[in-house]
Amino acid sequence: MNRLKQCLFAGLASCLLALPCVSLAEGSTQPPAADVTMTIKASGESELLQAVQAKDYEKALQIVNAQIEKNPNNANAYDHRSTVYWFLGRSDEALADCDKAISLEPDKAFHYLNRGSIYEQRKEYQMAVNDYTKALDLTKDDNPLEGLMYFNRARAYTQLDDYDKALADIKQGETLAPAFPQNYFLEGLIHEKKGEMKQAKESRKIGVMYELVHRGDYYLAGAVAEEAGLNDQALALLNEAAKRSPDSSDVYSERGLVYANLSRPREAIIDLTKALSLKETAMDYNNRGECYRALKQFDLARKDYDKAVSLAQSNNDKQAVYDSLGQLAMDQGDYRTAANYVTKALEVEPYEDGYRLRAKIWRHLGELKKADQDEAAAQEIEQRQLLGR
Repeated sequence: MNRLKQCLFAGLASCLLALPCVSLAEGSTQPPAADVTMTIKASGESELLQAVQAKDYEKALQIVNAQIEKNPNNANAYDHRSTVYWFLGRSDEALADCDKAISLEPDKAFHYLNRGSIYEQRKEYQMAVNDYTKALDLTKDDNPLEGLMYFNRARAYTQLDDYDKALADIKQGETLAPAFPQNYFLEGLIHEKKGEMKQAKESRKIGVMYELVHRGDYYLAGAVAEEAGLNDQALALLNEAAKRSPDSSDVYSERGLVYANLSRPREAIIDLTKALSLKETAMDYNNRGECYRALKQFDLARKDYDKAVSLAQSNNDKQAVYDSLGQLAMDQGDYRTAANYVTKALEVEPYEDGYRLRAKIWRHLGELKKADQDEAAAQEIEQRQLLGR
C-alpha cells in the first residue's frame, strides 16, 4: 500500500524534537554512562544518592569521605567518590579513585566500566576502549550492565573513527538490550558517519519507536514501527493503543494500514471502516480502496477512491489517490488511463515508486523510450535518498 502518512508527520515531528539522541560533540560535560549514580543505587546508599540527585555534591563528598575513613578498603566507596569528583569537575581525582577501586578488586568488571567512562569523558578514547574491553572480559552471563558496556565501547570506537568495530558492538548491545533506544540512536550516528544515510534513518526510527514505548505512547510508537517496516511490532503496539483509546480513529486507521501491510486486507477493511465511522479522511478511504483492490473488488475500490478524491485537500492526499487510481486502471488493463493518473500523481511531486509504476505502464503500451526515461528518473531519486539528499 502506497500510503503517504501526512496526518502523522506533524505530531511525530514535534515528538522527535523532544526525544534524546546520542551526541559525540566535543566538549560535552554530560556524565558518561546512562546513569552514573547506578552503583550508589545498587548498594542502597540512600543518603548519598539523595545528595547526588539534589546536586549537593559537597555534601555527597562528605558522606563518601566518611565511608572511606571508616573502611579504607571499600572499593565501592571509591567508585562512589569518583562519581562525585566527576560532578565536581575534578577528573584527575575521579580517575585516581577508579584506580584505587581496581587495585582493591581487580576482578570486578564494574570498576573498569566506571574508569572507562571517566577516560571517555576525558577524551582518552583508546584508554576507554581498553577498560571497556577488560570489563567485558570479566563479565559473567546475565550481567545487566553488559549491554551498557557494549554501548559505551561502541561510542568510544566511534570517536576513534573505527566504525566497523563500533557497529559490531552496537549490534551486540541491541541483542542484549533490544529495547534500549540509545543503541539505535548511536547506530544511526555510526551509519551516518559511514555515509549510509538510509540505514541511519531506519536505525533512528527504531530508536524513536522504543523511546515512545517507554513514554507510554503506543499509538505513535506503532506508527513509527510501521514506517520502519516493523509490522509485527507495530501491530502489537497498536493493539495496546486500541485497548487504551478505543474511540481513537487514528489508532484504527494506523492498525488498518498495518493489517494491509501484512496482507490481511479483510481485517484492514474492518479497522478502516471503524476509523471512517469516527472521522472521514481521504487517506482512510484511499487505503480501504487499496484493500478492496487487493481482493479484486474493483467496484468497491473505485467507489472509495472517488470519495477520497472528493475529500483530498493536501498534495500528499491527491498524489496518493492518483497513484491508487493508476494502479486500479492498470489492474483492469486500461493502461492509457493508468498512465494519465500516474502522470497526475508525478505532477504533484516526483517520487521513485511513481516513475517505476509509470515505466511498467509504458512498457505495456510499447513506449520503451518513455519507460527507460522513467526508470532513469527513479534511479536518480533512489540515489539521492541513499545519500540523504
